Amino acid sequence: MPFDIVYDDEPISSFVFTNEDTTQTFHHRWYAQGQMHECATCYSCIDADEPPSQHWVRGGENSQGLKLSKQQQAVLDIIEARQIETFFLCDESAKDKLDHFMGETCARGVPELLRWMFHNGTFSVEFNLACYVNVMNQVLIFQSGNLRVDHHYDIEECVSVVYEMLMQRIENYLSCSSEYGLDECSITRIRVQVKRQRQDVDSPAMESSFALPLQLRQEEECSASASSSSSTSEAELTSLKAAYLKHYRECLGYFPPNMRVNLHGLQQCKTTKELYVVPYHISETLQQLPNKNFLILNNIMGQFQRLHELPTPIMGSASASSAPSTSSPTSPTRPLQCRRCRTHFTRRSKLHIHQQLHCGQDFSVDSMHADIVEIYEQCLPISRNVFQYACYGITKPKTVMRKGQFVPIECDWRSESSVKVQHGPCVVISNAQHSSPCKYY
Repeated sequence: MPFDIVYDDEPISSFVFTNEDTTQTFHHRWYAQGQMHECATCYSCIDADEPPSQHWVRGGENSQGLKLSKQQQAVLDIIEARQIETFFLCDESAKDKLDHFMGETCARGVPELLRWMFHNGTFSVEFNLACYVNVMNQVLIFQSGNLRVDHHYDIEECVSVVYEMLMQRIENYLSCSSEYGLDECSITRIRVQVKRQRQDVDSPAMESSFALPLQLRQEEECSASASSSSSTSEAELTSLKAAYLKHYRECLGYFPPNMRVNLHGLQQCKTTKELYVVPYHISETLQQLPNKNFLILNNIMGQFQRLHELPTPIMGSASASSAPSTSSPTSPTRPLQCRRCRTHFTRRSKLHIHQQLHCGQDFSVDSMHADIVEIYEQCLPISRNVFQYACYGITKPKTVMRKGQFVPIECDWRSESSVKVQHGPCVVISNAQHSSPCKYY
């Protein structure tokens, strides 16, 4: 399955700094499924006398920022100008297995689409998924409830939970209400509806809208009773922000020794999808009280958003001898259970997402009449190279027709990104054997 890389058995991770002669090395290991794994994506080596920020400035956090090409930005501008909120991902070759196209799209295409939506001043998106299941001579439409995503690091996990709940709903429905099994069904259409929440970048209230990633919020909520409350004034925070931006831009992460705070960054392992807090600047403590700790929050493009004060000391840190420490907000916990539906989870963040979806109570199933065809005209085609499968932005309400009012066009979707029709590319939903884009008369 496409989501196997996110382990259901919570990995026990260690993020270690090692000093050897003239170098300092950062590496990530985790223990899962009875084996120790060396991470191939979380590794960095710098000179021993350099500050820890150089681990992340040189190809670390900056390389994780999603930069759009000129063509991609132009498409996003069209999406915004036309206020497109509905997208279809289509694949006519996905008729052999029920979950192949669905799984691949939810692992790559849908997260990539939502990451696009986090650009241009977007601080939150709300989405739902609908899949069109072809069961012999009928089309069943399974739709999820709406789910809000407040941070771009939460996208993959949110889509993963929605995918798992949708597939469970499909399996349960077919086993109870249909004479056909999973092997006799297919999914060739997936609809994504997205609403974006945006705010003027220059607005003074903008910074309060930038949320922490869900995994880190869960960790802070668990340790709230043990942590001290924030004592940093707005004036102090403004001054610290100005100092950070000045030295980050002019000195590339080299901060002055008299900057008496500890600054930390946020990284995500590309393999296990764990989030972990890493040091940027660690100042010597000159007083009895420890230095305050602040987390640097950036947007999806790697641009600065705000500073967030962390509890002192940082909870859940895993330290190495003679080296700075890191903190992982995804430390393993006892099995969790939803109080409403008794479903078990190993990740607190997945339980939270499941509860946001009201245990699937907002999910729905509908069916199309066997003689009905839905046509979406004048769609905006989006490059197949971006989302792996053909993707279309819906610009007009659907047209409902009866069979016989249109003539299908034979096409090979594996070689063509779209099929031109009389009024531009269109998406057709039908239970016919040839339900590809159609030109009707």
